[in-house]
Amino acid sequence: MSRSADMALFAAPAMPARFRFRIDWPQVPVYGWLALIVLIPNLLLIGTSFLSVAGGRIKFEPTLANYVRLWHSAGFWRLLEQTFQFSLLGAFLGALVAYPMAYFVGRVVRNNRSILTVLVLVPLWISLLMRVFSWRLILGQNGVLNSSLVSSGLLDGPSSAFLYTGSSVVLTFAYISIPFIFVSTLNAFEKIPQSLIEASQDLAATTFQTFCHVIWPLTRRSLAIGFSLAFLVTVGDYVTPSMVGGINGTTLGVLISSQFGIASNWPFGAALSIALIVAVSIVVALVLWSCPQRGIFSGDEAPSSGPPPTAGEGHRLGFIGGATLYGVVVAFLYAPLLLMVVFSFNDSTLQAFPLQALTFKWYAELAGNSGLIAAGQRSLIVAVCVVIISSIVGTAFALVLHYRNLLYSRAIELLLTLPLAMPSVVLGIVMVLGTEIVGVPPGLARVVIGQASFIMPITMLLVLTRLRRLDPSLLEASLDLGASRLQSFLLIVLPLIRGAAIGGMLLGLTLSADEVMVTLFLAGPSQTLPIWVFNQMRFGFTPSVNAVFTLLGLFALSTVLIGQVIARRRAVET
Repeated sequence: MSRSADMALFAAPAMPARFRFRIDWPQVPVYGWLALIVLIPNLLLIGTSFLSVAGGRIKFEPTLANYVRLWHSAGFWRLLEQTFQFSLLGAFLGALVAYPMAYFVGRVVRNNRSILTVLVLVPLWISLLMRVFSWRLILGQNGVLNSSLVSSGLLDGPSSAFLYTGSSVVLTFAYISIPFIFVSTLNAFEKIPQSLIEASQDLAATTFQTFCHVIWPLTRRSLAIGFSLAFLVTVGDYVTPSMVGGINGTTLGVLISSQFGIASNWPFGAALSIALIVAVSIVVALVLWSCPQRGIFSGDEAPSSGPPPTAGEGHRLGFIGGATLYGVVVAFLYAPLLLMVVFSFNDSTLQAFPLQALTFKWYAELAGNSGLIAAGQRSLIVAVCVVIISSIVGTAFALVLHYRNLLYSRAIELLLTLPLAMPSVVLGIVMVLGTEIVGVPPGLARVVIGQASFIMPITMLLVLTRLRRLDPSLLEASLDLGASRLQSFLLIVLPLIRGAAIGGMLLGLTLSADEVMVTLFLAGPSQTLPIWVFNQMRFGFTPSVNAVFTLLGLFALSTVLIGQVIARRRAVET
């Protein structure tokens, strides 16, 4: 077999004009997924927004009534404003601490940088419900903050001013935003060539001038991306406002979910979703436009070890200040989680100090809870199915996008990742419409499809990024030496992308085990473990919830450790 024939798997063959309409079969699944999972459900959402409801039934008559109602609704505009205030303020507060933290880790620290990075990122792997619920333990009337203030004599009795307020929602959103902004900006700080900093110093620029004219222009784009990501994560979150905000924390996401639930007005809910998407797109576009990328990363990067470039008194004070900020923020990230773990062993239903006797009864109680066990089994089934589908499909799509000559391949890649950029409440509705039209009933099948819609693109992007870093000469050399297409893939390409694929599997596993906002729309009576826990918190708290979250946290940490071990082994092998 000729070398050009062997390359057919990895590059689109040149076809004569008479064969230019031949179907390139490897591309068919990409277009099929794009149509069934992305385009058709979103078009259904748009189409539904132009319908109406009468007598509890949808009228299939085009109308602009829903949009006219929104335009003239003062309540809608107030709720949209409040939603954006919560999310933007939360992301802003997160950026205020995450950006200098990223500078400290990326530019100042020279040893153990990877450990400091992982410490900030681990909370991202911990259940969102656990992180949100931990703030209820702190801010509630019987929570840690109230009990501490009462015992110290600062308050005569528990106060209701800490929980179920807009401030509690903003605080929780800031807590959620910090890791996203940190990881987005850290890479930019690490890639700034040290020669640019030294050149600025040689030209007698002050530290502030160096920051304004060198560091800020090269990192502000990454900050804008991290800010936008945090904003996207929180603006579609209707679970957090309902748990810590109550009525005062009502957001547009809560209203949208109610239209597809209690109100059963799908057309109006679809119109609200479209309005939210448009408004979010405008905000994100403005944020990215206001922070353009100036300059390029080239030359040497910041050294990963060794002493700081200068060691004056000012730099020592800067190091101490950065270390202090880092320590305070890490404590802020972990303290709520550790409190929940501690209370899971407390022999009292009161979540406050001082603790009562040590007990394991809340864990023993879980073993006899048939509802919990059934929900856990469903979550395991869903997670396994989602990971298998996402890993196979995501890896295959990455190979097709990289090696096949798809028409408008960049646009197709962006469309495949569209579910990642959609607010969670809107994505849940889109998946409901898409599965409803093809007759998939509420249950585990819907949940698998819905979760795969946003987990598959993560695996695809991880593998695609790895493929674009490969040296193409390795594949060419394999084919030149007589290896077949399959041999070249199995012996050359697969070992090099295996780490990225495994990373996608582990990330998909934790995301599936934690997913609530999309799953709530799709599960129906088949509750997964996060949905079961969420319902327990809504309709009555028991300390066994602390035990459930502790076990989920241990699962997430174990996954992180496994991923770190695999990454280190891959680094040693390469």
